[in-house]
Amino acid sequence: MRQYSKSLAGVVGLALFIAVSATHAADLAHRDRDVALAAPLTAESFTVAVLARNASLRAMRQALVAAVSGIRPAGALPDPMLSVSAAPRTFGSAMGTGEDIEVSQALPWWGTLEVRKEIARADAEVARHDLQALRLRLAATARGIFADWVFVHRALLINASNQSVIGELRRIASVRYATGKAPQSDVLQADVERTMLAQQQLEWQRKIAVVAARMNALLDRPPTFPIPLPAALPAPTQLPSEAALLQRALTHPQLKALEAQEHAAQAKARLAGKQRYPKFQVSAGYNSMWSDPAMRPMVGLSFTVPLDQGKYSAEVDAAQAQARRAEYELENQRAALLADLSGAYASTREAAKSLALYRDDLVPLARDALDVALSEYSSGRGGFLEVLTAEQHQLDTALGLARAQSEYFDRWAELERLSGSGLARPNETGTSP
Repeated sequence: MRQYSKSLAGVVGLALFIAVSATHAADLAHRDRDVALAAPLTAESFTVAVLARNASLRAMRQALVAAVSGIRPAGALPDPMLSVSAAPRTFGSAMGTGEDIEVSQALPWWGTLEVRKEIARADAEVARHDLQALRLRLAATARGIFADWVFVHRALLINASNQSVIGELRRIASVRYATGKAPQSDVLQADVERTMLAQQQLEWQRKIAVVAARMNALLDRPPTFPIPLPAALPAPTQLPSEAALLQRALTHPQLKALEAQEHAAQAKARLAGKQRYPKFQVSAGYNSMWSDPAMRPMVGLSFTVPLDQGKYSAEVDAAQAQARRAEYELENQRAALLADLSGAYASTREAAKSLALYRDDLVPLARDALDVALSEYSSGRGGFLEVLTAEQHQLDTALGLARAQSEYFDRWAELERLSGSGLARPNETGTSP
């Protein structure tokens, strides 16, 4: 097992102090301050706002403050004891009041205080890595919700565009019906399609309100607070190699927190072993009731006699079992994290291919098919059903492209979280599809 030297412990303690001071200052700076969201809203600016405002992150910062603050007391001796006693029958006597004054100090077995401090330092390390892991989760959640925010607004624009197409189609059908070149059913079918699009518009407006409420929840604001319109999602970028991401994930804050827990459990096992040895108490006093002044100063030493070694052995066994449990949990979580990362990598790669298929093939083909169908229907060479079918395909592929863009961005955010560090992101000012 890895052993921590005293010098390394000092460096870690200093790093923890600096980290907690910075996080505490940041918490005070952002407390009771609302976050202004600039328009158009980008994924980066929304993520920064969430990390600045979210209350769970501020609560975790305070947990780190508490953990770091507990390091020094863990390695300190208990307070000394002052005791004063007097003989009541000497009150007012000619020889003066007889009294006994004693100061005593309890002393644990050698090395016990250092082990306790080591445990507290490891607990602070756990809190620090938990804070980093929470930041990763919040950032991924914020980016995923922002991707939904872009999608629902894009879907609403696509719906409005298709309503315009159906409006133009109905105008053409009405002209052809008036001249006897088309049946009235063409006009009625256009009205049905337009009404269905209006119904879908209501659904998208509802989803916008739902996503806005989720975004405000991340910002710890009321659900009806206004959220600016989104900027376009960035264009896809080159994925790093899977092997590089798997290697990077080995230093994930979630795993580092488990490593610190394992180290704390090992230190607790050593501490349990020290409980088997005597605990001392030294004392010094002055007893004025001795007639001989040379007999009045007193010094003493007392210690516990740990006769029942069975209970201490049981405590050691329990602590060692907890240390082994922490070791196995770390091993299991490492394997699970790498498996999740590998699955997320495959999902992100598939999302990138799907996005390219929609952008380069499906959407252009559907758009061309609709243009041809409209042109042929206007000239009397095509049927109305062909136009409706082409319009529905164009709607489906446009929504598919918007959904593929949001899913890719969402999966990229999850890949960032699982890898434990920010990946090289594309420019936030990506172009709209």
